[in-house]
Amino acid sequence: MVLFGFGKGRIGRYLMRNFTLAALAIATLAGCASAPQEPAVSTYSYESKAHSGTVHVTEKFYTSEAIQCAGKWREGEVYTPKGIIPMGHDHLDIGIDLKSDGQPDTAVTLSIPLALGGRVYTKDLQEYKSFMLGTETNGIVQQGDHFTYPEGYFIRVSQPGVKGWDFVSCIGIDHMYVLKADLESSTNPPVYLDRVVVPFSMEQSDQPVKVSFGSQIQHTAELRVAPNK
Repeated sequence: MVLFGFGKGRIGRYLMRNFTLAALAIATLAGCASAPQEPAVSTYSYESKAHSGTVHVTEKFYTSEAIQCAGKWREGEVYTPKGIIPMGHDHLDIGIDLKSDGQPDTAVTLSIPLALGGRVYTKDLQEYKSFMLGTETNGIVQQGDHFTYPEGYFIRVSQPGVKGWDFVSCIGIDHMYVLKADLESSTNPPVYLDRVVVPFSMEQSDQPVKVSFGSQIQHTAELRVAPNK
C-alpha cells in the first residue's frame, strides 16, 4: 500500500485543498449519473377548442444518453388495456411524487407494461373547473361569462424497457391551472400549461431522479422505478 502526504505549510495546504475539491467533484458527478442532462425550454400560446381561454405553454425538455424521446412521442397511439391485464415481471412500477407551490402534493404509482413500446400510457389526474366570471345580477337572474378548464396533472409514459442495469422510459408531465388572482379580475383569464419531458433512466438501487419545471407556479417531480412483483 502506498501512502502519501501533503506536507505542512502553504504548499501542503494548497495541494490538500485542490485534492479535496477534485474528490468532491467526482462524488457529485457520480451521484448525478442517472439525472437527465441540461434541459431546453420553449414557450408558445394557443386558443383552446376544448375549453375556455388562451393557453400559455411552457415546455421543458430534458435529454439523456440512455434513451431518446422523439419530439412527438406524446402524440403516439394511446394504450388501452384489453382483457385480463397480466401482472408480474413484465411490468414496471413507476412512482411519481409531485410538488407545486401553494398546492397539495400529489403521489401516484403507475404499473407500466414492458410491451408498451411506442404506445402511450396515460394517467389523467385533472378535474374540470367551472366558473361564472364578470357576473351581474338583474333582478333575481345572475348573468356572466361561463369559463371552464381542466385543472391538475396529466401524465404520459412510453418506451419502457431495461438497458443493461438501467430501467428506462419516456415520461411526460403536464400541469394546467389558472391563477386565483386572474379569475377574480378577468372574464377571460389566461390558462397556464406547464409541461416537462423526462428521458428517465436509473438503476433499481439508485436514488430517485428529480426534475423541476413551471412558469407562474414552480413544480418538482421525483421519479423512481422498480420491477412489478
